[in-house]
Amino acid sequence: MVAVAFIGLAAGAQTAQAQDKTDKIRDLLEISQMESLLQEVLPLAIKQSTGTLKRLRPDVPEEVWALVIKEGEAAFMESLDAFIEQTVPVYDRIFTEEEIDGMLAFYRTPVGRSVVKKLPQVTTESMMIGQRWGMAVGQEINRRMVSKLQDEGYKI
Repeated sequence: MVAVAFIGLAAGAQTAQAQDKTDKIRDLLEISQMESLLQEVLPLAIKQSTGTLKRLRPDVPEEVWALVIKEGEAAFMESLDAFIEQTVPVYDRIFTEEEIDGMLAFYRTPVGRSVVKKLPQVTTESMMIGQRWGMAVGQEINRRMVSKLQDEGYKI
């Protein structure tokens, strides 16, 4: 009976520890302003998506695109909580509690708070660079593939 009680206490302690880590992860996502970062990147993502659609359908009037963008933004905002909840287990699996504690400590420092403020700009600019880079590399890959196929006697 004592052994059963001990096992029950140990299981309860593990559950409390897991909950503590989960709470810390939620704190980390909040203090690192993950939601704000996503909201700042949203306009770029929607602009990319709509840009592609606009090229496919140039006949669609701008006021319709404005409605489409508004609907896209609403869908994004409605899904943020679900995204955060799905992110918590990823942090739990990848990071130890000690690492979570270290990140929390960092983000509470002046340098950490500065990083949080600047990260949206870095992310946005990096995404734009990545988009331009991806298009350029994609064109070069396509050019080389077509050239190689032509070298092998295939008409392209």
